[in-house]
Formats: sequence, structure tokens, C-alpha cells
Amino acid sequence: VLDVGGAVLMLFALQQAPLSVVQPIAGSGMAVLAVFSHAYLREELRRIEWLGVAVAALGTIGVGTIVTPTRDDDELRLRWAGLALLGIMIVMLAALELLVRAVHARGPVYDMAPRARALHELGTGVQGGLLFGLSAAASRTALVLSKQMTSPLCIPVGVGLSVLITAGGFFLQSRGLKDGRAVVVCTYAAISTIATGVLVGLIALSEPLPQTAPELLGWSLSLAAIVLGVILLVQRGVRSTGIPDAGVNKHAV
Repeated sequence: VLDVGGAVLMLFALQQAPLSVVQPIAGSGMAVLAVFSHAYLREELRRIEWLGVAVAALGTIGVGTIVTPTRDDDELRLRWAGLALLGIMIVMLAALELLVRAVHARGPVYDMAPRARALHELGTGVQGGLLFGLSAAASRTALVLSKQMTSPLCIPVGVGLSVLITAGGFFLQSRGLKDGRAVVVCTYAAISTIATGVLVGLIALSEPLPQTAPELLGWSLSLAAIVLGVILLVQRGVRSTGIPDAGVNKHAV
């Protein structure tokens, strides 16, 4: 129920605002999760974790409040550069898949050295994030095309494609969640999702950037703050799972 509700709210947000704005704000959800865990699950947060929450929150406020030029969906144009960007992302997915398979070929992930496990977490997290970002891009593209082509059929097709891409993202990310540190994998996924959404919005959908230099600087710093806040919150997951740096067999009794 919560997943469906979140998807509906995400679709509504994409209908009201550019992808390059919505996706970074959605990617800061780990800060909300940390506050929820502290308030309702009574989990203790250290100072660095509270700093991560505050930095991510400031970044979210900055992205949401900095003035960007308004442009109706009818004025947006799909660029051919978007196809090149899609091709690059497909190549990245394939390269990361080769990396993950190479790590798996050495044996169980939980028995490996910290470096190999870290590569596995990186590969699966970024793979999931790429697909999550492309999922939102598919919904946003469908909304734009439905207005430009005056065809309501674009929306269900785009939403259906978005659901399939999201399912693929969950499948790829779950491999990292199974044997790696969950919050580390989710952090890679969140950063990858933010980057994908911003790049697709700006390059493929021709969404405008802030026009003045101070606004552009503030927007860039806000994006960086969201990413930094998410990274700081990784410490919470590493501490709470109690997984040491060395490989540990999770299935041992």
C-alpha cells in the first residue's frame, strides 16, 4: 500500500515539477527515514548522522526554492542527445553487471575481502539507482508526450514501462542487499538515482537551469548538499548492522 501510494505521489510530483527537481528531493528520503527511526523506533543518532539529516534537508529546501525558468510541457523538446545518454547508461549497466558477475565468480560475497565486497555493493547499488532514475524519467516523458501529442494513451504506456524498470531496479539492488551492507547499497542507489534524474531532465527533456550565476551556484550546492547528507547517513547503517570491515560469513551459526 505504501509503495503504491508513493508511486502515485511521485507521478503527481512529476506532473507538477521538472524531473531534475523532483528526483533530487525524492533521493533525500534517507534523511526522513533517519528521523522516523529516531522518533518512532527509538534509534539513537550520532552527531554526524544529525549533521547528515540537516545537510540533506538544507539541500532539499535549496533545490525546491531556487527559482528556475518556468517552461510548459508543451515547450519541452525531447533531444537526440537523450538517446546518446540512454546508450551510455545501458553500457554502464552492462559494465557494472560484468563487475558484479566477476565478484560472484570468486565465491560467496560474505567470505570475500572488504575490497571485493565494496565493489559488489557499488555495482548493485548503482545499477538499481540507474534504473530507478530511468523509471521516473519514463513517467515524466510520458506526461510530456501526452500533452504534446494530446494522446492519453501515452500515460498508461509510460507508467507501465516505469513499473517494469522499477521492478528491474529492485531485482538488481536486492543482490547487494542480500550479502552487503544495506545502507551502503541504498546510498549508492540514492546518489545514482539523483544523478540519473538530473542528467535525463537536463539533457533529454531540455529542462531549464537557473539563469543567473548565483541561482545556478545555489542550485549546484543544494544538489551537492543532498548527496553529502546521504553519504553522512551511511555511518548509521554501518554502525547499526555491526558488520566489520573484514568479510563475515552471515550464514555461519
